[in-house]
Amino acid sequence: MYYLSFLLKRFFPVVTVIFSVIILSGCGTKEELKPFVAPVYPAAPEAPRFIYERSLMGSADVRKLTSEEKFKAMATGVPAGEQALIKPFDVAVRKGRVYVTDTVARSVVLFDIKGKRFVEFGNRGPGALLKPIGIGISPSEEVFVVDLTDKSIHVYDKDGRFLRKFGSSEELSRPVDVAISNDGRYAYVVDTGGVQSAWHRVIKYDAKTGDVVKVIGERSTGLGGFNLPMTIAIDSKDRIYVLDSGNFRVQRFSPEGEFDLTFGKVGTRFGQFSRPKGIAVGPEDNVYVMDSSFANFQIFNDKGELLMFIGQRSSDNEPGMFSLPAGITVDEDGRIYAVDQFFSKIEVFRPYGMKQGDGYAGVAPAKE
Repeated sequence: MYYLSFLLKRFFPVVTVIFSVIILSGCGTKEELKPFVAPVYPAAPEAPRFIYERSLMGSADVRKLTSEEKFKAMATGVPAGEQALIKPFDVAVRKGRVYVTDTVARSVVLFDIKGKRFVEFGNRGPGALLKPIGIGISPSEEVFVVDLTDKSIHVYDKDGRFLRKFGSSEELSRPVDVAISNDGRYAYVVDTGGVQSAWHRVIKYDAKTGDVVKVIGERSTGLGGFNLPMTIAIDSKDRIYVLDSGNFRVQRFSPEGEFDLTFGKVGTRFGQFSRPKGIAVGPEDNVYVMDSSFANFQIFNDKGELLMFIGQRSSDNEPGMFSLPAGITVDEDGRIYAVDQFFSKIEVFRPYGMKQGDGYAGVAPAKE
């Protein structure tokens, strides 16, 4: 079932296209497949700012098959050694290494783009995860993973070796996300709470010792309070952005946890939120908010003013199309990584003026 699900999601559109071409050929037409043109955002006549680059779904997207594996795949029809995402939730990126939490596989998947590696960790041995959900990376490239079921934060090195963990049910009710300060000293963990819980808050931990430094916020509709906070991000000034999903807004705090700014409200218009789920801050301190109801992400400046949006809902797995979007992040070079749980993919969009081979995650296009 694991491979069947992956193959259907990944190859069904291709099979459909091939079948259509065969039918058309049989009818005497000369229909030809048009070359793929990557969508750009925003669409003309506005000046483009981002372009779709690629999707990450499994090991074949980063790792080249050996001659033996290619032969076996040709003989059996099944991609040899192929591993795929099942139900990704969140994503974090550092220096071209894309880390994805998979709630069904109970693991973290590493797409090492430059190194052409696909690594799965956290699913066995010390540091084994029960339900990995939120993820963040420190400046020293330690990987922090929130385990919702275990009510803890697991820490691994950049290659997936378990280092330590902190947090407990005495401190956390329903931990969902984590972000690390720019100096690596603090880990901010979102505790979303629940209907019967008063723990709707952010806990500031010492990232090395796991000691609680400060509790930020409480259950409230007032400024600085939270109602089912979901995700968190930190900008270049160490300001803390919290996606306060139950209040349909983004709230910003100082590094010390003092309320600073809020924007957004419930609605169906641009700049509003319906079911906000993921948040990220880019290198220019623009704020990216994923909304699973709109099936897109909106981009705001650091004053909360809407700049643009990317994506739309579809039942077809195509570039820029989402069905059940979740986490989002932006790397050092401005590439955007957006998770879709239904299509089991990470969509990558790069700044329009950047070449495909530029940056940490850049890969030169294959020669024809």
